[in-house]
Amino acid sequence: MIKDFLSFFGRFRRDEDGVVTFEFVFLIPVYIMLLLAAFETAMVMTRQVLLDRGMDMAVRIVRLNTSNPPTYDQLKTMICQGSGLIANCEDSLKLEMWRQDPRGTMTFDAYPDCLDRSLEVQPTSVYGTGDQDQIMFLRACVSYKPFFPTAIMGTALKDASGEYNLVSTNLYVTEPR
Repeated sequence: MIKDFLSFFGRFRRDEDGVVTFEFVFLIPVYIMLLLAAFETAMVMTRQVLLDRGMDMAVRIVRLNTSNPPTYDQLKTMICQGSGLIANCEDSLKLEMWRQDPRGTMTFDAYPDCLDRSLEVQPTSVYGTGDQDQIMFLRACVSYKPFFPTAIMGTALKDASGEYNLVSTNLYVTEPR
């Protein structure tokens, strides 16, 4: 009985049929995880660049138009029009804007005010438009669902509600009239 088992094991060990299948079974999940992580990383970076672009375009309009500053919703619309790839941008974007003292240190909360979908009512953000020649700080935070929430990047970057938060900041001085 032991002799039969050893001869079977010896034949199994010498047989090279299915060697590629064995490697394929163990390596294809690694390659798929790397592919999903690369795709998710590319989408995060693309959305970040587009959010920054939308912020820059909106801030340019706000900075030059001091006589008629936009409302919170108008500014959200301007930012979302400039950043094209973010789905449901106006529903998932939160803004914070406040004046900075030019003679003091910059004081702001280290954590951005992002959308928390687990709350029924969202707390209001700080939003104060500035007059001419004032230093203004603008921060936007957009939340969105990842493409592959169970992949490596999806589990690493999600918040409590299962979404990513992208933050863009801008500091500008409003132009004189």
